[in-house]
Amino acid sequence: MTKRNKLVSMITQVVVGLALMAVATILVVFLYNTGPKPPKFSDSAPLRRVEVMRALEVPVQRQFNGFGTAAAMDSAEISAEVSALVTEIPNRIVEGAEVAKDEILAVLEKGDFLNQVQIFTQRISEVDALIQQLLVQEKSLIKRTEFAAKETELANTEFDRVHDAFNRNGANEREVNRAEEALKVKQRLEAVVTEQLASIAPRRLQLAAQHLVFESEKAVALRNVQRCTVRSPLKGFIQSFDLEEGERVSLGDHIGRIVNVNRIEVPLQLPSSARGYISVGDMAILFAQGASKQQWEGSVHRIAPEDNALTRAMSVYIEIQQSPNDTLLLPPGKFVQGTVISSMISNRYIVPRRALIGDRLLIIEDDIVTSRHVKVDFHVQGDFPTLNVVAEQWAVLSEPLPNGSLIVVNAARSLPDGLRVEPISLAGDSKSATALLNQRGDRK
Repeated sequence: MTKRNKLVSMITQVVVGLALMAVATILVVFLYNTGPKPPKFSDSAPLRRVEVMRALEVPVQRQFNGFGTAAAMDSAEISAEVSALVTEIPNRIVEGAEVAKDEILAVLEKGDFLNQVQIFTQRISEVDALIQQLLVQEKSLIKRTEFAAKETELANTEFDRVHDAFNRNGANEREVNRAEEALKVKQRLEAVVTEQLASIAPRRLQLAAQHLVFESEKAVALRNVQRCTVRSPLKGFIQSFDLEEGERVSLGDHIGRIVNVNRIEVPLQLPSSARGYISVGDMAILFAQGASKQQWEGSVHRIAPEDNALTRAMSVYIEIQQSPNDTLLLPPGKFVQGTVISSMISNRYIVPRRALIGDRLLIIEDDIVTSRHVKVDFHVQGDFPTLNVVAEQWAVLSEPLPNGSLIVVNAARSLPDGLRVEPISLAGDSKSATALLNQRGDRK
């Protein structure tokens, strides 16, 4: 290729390249001019309104939640105390009926026990008669003993006189032997009478013991007569009743169960960490599970000394005082959830649980949203009017916040760090910030 052709080719390539660049430039300018324009930020544009609250220290009491089953503190299982035939049951004695203390529940046949009372009464009379007979014998034996002692003394004197005469050759040996024989007879007679008198005391003790035995048997028979009338041991309601007229009950057979609902106890299972904060007398609130809104107030009246090593829980016994006339009764056997409120009070910073996103809290500084890492110590439920925030669940922070800081109440809204917003303080008249914003919009 000649130099001339090369020059022409280079000029052609340059011209084509310039033409393509011009076309591309024109196309970019056209697209830019015809494309959508991003909105320009203006200080006069309306800012997003955000519900806020001021960080304040408020008195807080720890709360611990647990579950338990209610049980009646006053109840009685009634069993038969004798074996007998059921002869009568009052018509009103049915399951669910209210009964008074000592009210008759059933009557059993008591004829056999009345016969036993009569038999033991007669035996006691017999023993009393024998005791009286012993008294007469004792008086007689005392006199006989005195006479025998005097006769022995006289025989002994006679023996001494004969023996002295024998020593002086005034009596023979036969007279001495006769006097000695008479003395021995009197001594044997005195010993027999003395023995008979001495046997009176053991016989009296024996009869006294028999008297006590028969008295005890009679007392048992009398109690059995009383036990034939089955009475309610306490005031309450009949939970169950298993007797029918005409049937025979044996000793120990179950008759029924009486339940008093005035005092209810609920053993709540709380975490072991609550032991240092819960004490006897602390208030507790029990809630019914499910859709019902029933709740009952009580107090801690016992605390188990040991923790459960398997569940790592402690047992706290809640007592509920109620009346059968109350519209909302806590029945025994009901499974409930309970919250125990510690009596220990401390001033802490708290925020609504909805104000937290994980461990981040949104704070407004100079109308700019800033997220801050926080650590939650525990959670509580309740109302804190001084914070002017309507919420039921609160998070208690471990570390304090700058007093008076503005905290975003609802962190669920998309509020990135650095966003400029208009903070709206919640009113103390229980109106939500959304309602307030709607009112402002209507006015505009």
